[in-house]
Amino acid sequence: MTKSEKFCVLVLDDDICLTTIVMKAVRMGLPSAEVLTARSVSEAQLLLTEFKIHFFILDVNLPDGTGIDFLREIRTKLPDARVMMMTSSPVSEHEKATKDLGLLLFQQKPVNTKEIVKLVRSHYENMGHATTLLHANGQFAVSLTCLSALDIIQLKCVSNATLVLQISSPRGIGRIYFEEGQIVHADTSESGGEEAFEEILRWKGGQIKELAAVCKPPRTITEGWQGLLLNVCQRMDETDRVESTAEIAKESNDILRKNPGAEGTSAAGDHVAPDDDFVVVATYDGEWSSAGKSKK
Repeated sequence: MTKSEKFCVLVLDDDICLTTIVMKAVRMGLPSAEVLTARSVSEAQLLLTEFKIHFFILDVNLPDGTGIDFLREIRTKLPDARVMMMTSSPVSEHEKATKDLGLLLFQQKPVNTKEIVKLVRSHYENMGHATTLLHANGQFAVSLTCLSALDIIQLKCVSNATLVLQISSPRGIGRIYFEEGQIVHADTSESGGEEAFEEILRWKGGQIKELAAVCKPPRTITEGWQGLLLNVCQRMDETDRVESTAEIAKESNDILRKNPGAEGTSAAGDHVAPDDDFVVVATYDGEWSSAGKSKK
C-alpha cells in the first residue's frame, strides 16, 4: 500500500525556481493531483518507494545522475507511467526522434507550463483505461486501450533492454524482439520483420506482455530503432490521411446522390460539373432547399 492513492506527479529538477513554477502550474491545472518534487535522483528514488507516481517530469542533468538513468530504473516498476523530460542543453538527435514520435516529450528550457499541464491532464483523464500487472520476477503485462504499445516499445529501447514483447489483440498475436535496446525482429502469424512490426503497431487494444529472451532471434530488422519507429509512424499517418480522404469523398457522394434533381446529374445519379469545379447542392433562405434548378 502506498502513502498516496491520488493521481501523483513527480517533478525532478535541481533548479528550485523552475521546480516551484512547474509544481504550481500542475496544482492549478489539476487541483486533485498530488505533486511531489525532488532535486536529485536519490531523492526521487526515495519518493518512488513511498508513492505510486503516475506522471514524471524529469530534468536531464542532475547532481547525482541523469533523468534518463532514472527513467531506466522506473520503467520496469511503472511501465504505464507517462514521462516528459526537460533540458537546458541543445536537443540531441536522439531526443528529436523521440519527440517527433510523440512518446516522451523533450522540452528545452524555459519550459511551456501550459503544455506540461495539458499532458498531465490528458494522462489523468485516461488513467482508468489501462491496467498493469507487475509480476514477482519484474516482468509485466499491460492492458492496451488508451495506452499505446509505442510507449512501451520506446521505453525498452531507451533502457537498452534484451527481451521479447508479446502483443495480443483481437486481430492476432505478435512478438517484438529486442537486443540491447535495438529492435531486431518481429513476427505475427501472417508476416515477419519490419512488415510484422508495422502490422503489430496498427492493432488497437489487447494486452502487451514482457517475456525473457530464451534464444537469439533471426535478425530481420537492421535499421536503428529511432529511424524504424519514425518511418513506420510516418507510413501509418499517411495511411490514416488516405483513409480519411476516402471517407470524406464517400460521404460527399452520398449527400449528392440524395439530390437527384440537382443540375449536372449523370445517368448514374452522380453530380458532375462540366463547366466548373463545383455545383450548388442546396441553398439557404430561412430553410434548406434542394438546389437542383439553381445556377452554378
